[in-house]
Amino acid sequence: MSDPLHLHAFWEYGFLTRALVAGWLLSLVCGLLSPFVVLRRLSFSSDGLAHASLGGLALGLVLIEQGPAPGPLSYLVTLLFTGGVAALIAYLSGSGRLQSDTVVGVCYVAAFAFGVLLLSLRRRYAVPLEHFFFGSILAVNPLECWLLGGLLAGTAIAVVGRWRCLHRWVFDEELAQASGVNTRLLRYGLIFLVATTVVLGTRVVGILLVTATLILPGAVAVLLARREGAIALISLTTALVAMTSGMVLSNRADVPPGPAVVLIGFVLFLLAYARRRFRDRATLALPENSIRSVDPALPRSPTPSP
Repeated sequence: MSDPLHLHAFWEYGFLTRALVAGWLLSLVCGLLSPFVVLRRLSFSSDGLAHASLGGLALGLVLIEQGPAPGPLSYLVTLLFTGGVAALIAYLSGSGRLQSDTVVGVCYVAAFAFGVLLLSLRRRYAVPLEHFFFGSILAVNPLECWLLGGLLAGTAIAVVGRWRCLHRWVFDEELAQASGVNTRLLRYGLIFLVATTVVLGTRVVGILLVTATLILPGAVAVLLARREGAIALISLTTALVAMTSGMVLSNRADVPPGPAVVLIGFVLFLLAYARRRFRDRATLALPENSIRSVDPALPRSPTPSP
C-alpha cells in the first residue's frame, strides 16, 4: 500500500474510498449547518438529538430485520423517530412553560433509554454499542454515501435559497419577524436538517462525536469572522480540513477515525480562540484613532465640556 500520509492511498481500496467520500459529504453538510447551530444556540439540542437517534436506530434494527447494517427502511424508521423527537422538543420549548435545555434533557434521556432497552431485549439484533457511540466509518456502504449526497444537496438548496431569511433570523429574530420572515418554519426546518444529519452522521463518527462535527466548524468560524459569507466559508473549510486530516491520521496511526477528526477540529478551535484573543488584545492596545480606522462603527469618547 502507498504511503498513507498521501490521500491517493485512500483510492486503492473500496472501503477506504467510501469512508473518505462519506466523511467529505458529512463535513460539507456540517459546515453549512454549523454556523446556524452555534449562532442560534442549538448546540445542546443537537447533542440531545444525537443521543435520541439511538432510540430510532434501535427501533429500525428491531422492526426491519436486515442484519447489523441499517438498510433504507431502517434509516426511514430512524429518521421518523428522531424527527418526532425533534418536533416534540421544538413544540414543548415554544410553549414557554419550560426552558429549552430542560425539554431537551428530558426528551433525549427518554429516547436514549428507549434505544438501550430495545437493544438489550432483542440481543439477536444487537450491535456492539461502541459502533453507535464512536461510529464505523470504514464500514460505510454505498447506500449511505448516496443518502449523505442527497442530504448535502437538500441542505445546500435550503441554505442558499433562504440565505437572507436565515441570517436575519439568526442575528435578530424580532426584526426578522417584523420583516415578514416565518421564523417558526425556519426553526422547524433547521431542527429537521440537524436531526437528519445526526441520523446519518451517527454511522460515520458516532453518537458521541456527531455533535462535535456540528458545533466545532461554526465555533471556529464565529471566532475568526464577522461577515455572513466569511463565516460560512471558514466553517466549510474547517469541517473539510478536520475530516481529511483526521482520516489521514487515523490511517497513519491506526486509531479510530471519529475521535481523530474531532480532536483535530478541537485543535483548530483552540488556534482560532488564541488568534481571536491576540487580536482583541492588540485592538485594546491601539490608540482610539487607530481603533476607529479598523472599526469606524465604534462610539466616540464624549468630548469634555468647556
